[in-house]
Amino acid sequence: MVARRLLRTATILFLAVAAPVAAQPPSWAVDPAKSRLGFTARQGAQPIEGAFTRWTATIRFDPADLAASSVEVVVDLASVTTGDPNRDKQAQAAEFFDTARTPQARYRTLAFEPKGEDLFEVAAELTLKGVTKPLRHPVRIRIDGDRATASGEVTLRRRDFGFGSGVFDSEQILGPEIRVRFLVEASRS
Repeated sequence: MVARRLLRTATILFLAVAAPVAAQPPSWAVDPAKSRLGFTARQGAQPIEGAFTRWTATIRFDPADLAASSVEVVVDLASVTTGDPNRDKQAQAAEFFDTARTPQARYRTLAFEPKGEDLFEVAAELTLKGVTKPLRHPVRIRIDGDRATASGEVTLRRRDFGFGSGVFDSEQILGPEIRVRFLVEASRS
């Protein structure tokens, strides 16, 4: 009786260990020299172009397994650059990115929906200044062997995140929306 139980337990353990593990989508490593995370805001009537120079992305993507695919991007907000050092420093203040309190922004995908060929609609969430909001936006993903390119744009309402608060809250000073653009080149790792 004991021998049978031991044999049954050993068989169950063997099958559990030998059972194939569900494959995850492949990982992709970002090529920082060919990738860009930029934005456009409006100060009065003038557009301000900017970018972040330090950010990381953890990417697992397979168009044949969208349910298991995921992307997480962490942005170092102090790496903002607009071509004006004074404006870059001001962007780190509490009224804007508040980098002393919240040095990073975090973006993570929740779902991908195919929209034809290399176009997908992404459900995601963005955490900025301690506020997390849902997003939906298109992304174009092209895969050629072990290389991939993803590009897209998402429009944020700056007040949703408390960006441009205090004396900068007026839409005469700072436009209500910020357009974020991304181009990511990556290789299968």
